[in-house]
Amino acid sequence: MSVSETEANLSEKNYPEALSWELTCPICLELFSEPVSLPCGHIYCFACLQTMGEGIDQYSCPECQTEYQGTKTLVKNFKMCSIIETYKATAGKASPTANPDHAPVKRPGTEESTEQPFTLDQEHGKVKIEMDEPKFRLASQVTELSLKLEMAEGVLRKEKEQELEVTTTNGLLREKTSMLLEELTDLLRIYSAQVMQLIEEELGPGEASLGSRVSQASDRTKQLRQALLRAESLLTEEDEAEFSEKLQTLQPHINELMAKPVEEEEDTIELKVNPTRACSELENMNAKLRDRFGDIQRSLRNALNPSEVTFDPDSAHPNLVLSQNLKTVTFSAAKQPLPPSPQRFTSFFQVLSTQSFYEGEHCWEVELEGSPWIIGVCYSGKLARSGLPSALESSRSSWCLMWFNNLLTAFEQSHSVPLKRTTVSRRLEIRLSFKTHRLSFYNISPISGKTHVYTFKVNLTEPVHLAYRMMSGNPKARVTIFS
Repeated sequence: MSVSETEANLSEKNYPEALSWELTCPICLELFSEPVSLPCGHIYCFACLQTMGEGIDQYSCPECQTEYQGTKTLVKNFKMCSIIETYKATAGKASPTANPDHAPVKRPGTEESTEQPFTLDQEHGKVKIEMDEPKFRLASQVTELSLKLEMAEGVLRKEKEQELEVTTTNGLLREKTSMLLEELTDLLRIYSAQVMQLIEEELGPGEASLGSRVSQASDRTKQLRQALLRAESLLTEEDEAEFSEKLQTLQPHINELMAKPVEEEEDTIELKVNPTRACSELENMNAKLRDRFGDIQRSLRNALNPSEVTFDPDSAHPNLVLSQNLKTVTFSAAKQPLPPSPQRFTSFFQVLSTQSFYEGEHCWEVELEGSPWIIGVCYSGKLARSGLPSALESSRSSWCLMWFNNLLTAFEQSHSVPLKRTTVSRRLEIRLSFKTHRLSFYNISPISGKTHVYTFKVNLTEPVHLAYRMMSGNPKARVTIFS
């Protein structure tokens, strides 16, 4: 009962009866006994709820029909118990003949109660009512406040739980983003070091060769200068014997120096970068950098959008061509020169998503055209890559929908379930919920809108990948996925 209704009842000057109605169980119409609160805020006797809940599977509030989990989950409302005890004590003082524990309580405005709550004379009774009016009014307000406080505490508890969940999730996102950005920084640092090493390898040999030639020319100049100074000094020698002795020592060295030509080296030293060789190595480094950058950027997108999905080039059959953003798959009559990979499908035109999913709620849209198809989810590690066991519909580790010969069929762990719907548009919505254990498919038509096709009820025990199979090699066959 609301505050306004309570005040309206009290305004009729029948305060004890109005308050007793506020404290009355709507089921047994007696004062609350072991009152318990439902999640919706309504209060009932515990025994009354137990009696009403016997033999049923779903429990709901008798007044507003809000569902709850049964009487075992309910908690005794101690505040209401205290109010009841206070009321009993107050009513007992005002009416010694009343028995509030057992006497049925009459609704305000109905036939007059047989109880005589006041036995004093009229004059004294009037005084008593005037004294009790504020107390009864306050007691009613206490009841309402208690209910609102209990509801407010429930709201606060849920808000705190949500705050903790959001804070934890956001903290993990910040940590993952920081790690990816650090990886980008390290990648650029390594790339810078590799480019500088390439420059050094190109320029270093020429510089070393030229330095060697400069050193040789410097040594020759030094030897010639020293020989010249010794010869000039010897010319000033007046003692013929001394002159002859020193000349015999100096002359072979002068002859050796005179025999060596003093000319520039004719062979050209390569002092610049060799463009052909350097650019080839640089392009190899650039290709690796682009691949790693792409991986990190996709990881950043995955961090911001947990449902982000792209097709995995390492798993694609050689006749399947992936777009640059890895969102579209088309058919090629010629096999692509792809590098060998243990994850690659070789028997069927199949491809898996790069990302795996193991928790949360996810939704994707796929546009399929030009060929019959199969699409769904699977355990990547348990799906073979060649032979019949690698077909999505034949695997015991996949849940998928097949469109073939204008018929829809659901395959759950290799078991087929023909569906009544015989037409689908080019666009499907796929919803994966780990909370409700459901994988659902919806047809999206520009005419009829979104309609349900089929739902798998499956308890996934390990991460799953989105999986697609092109069932014929049509040049116009293609699939595009939107996260």
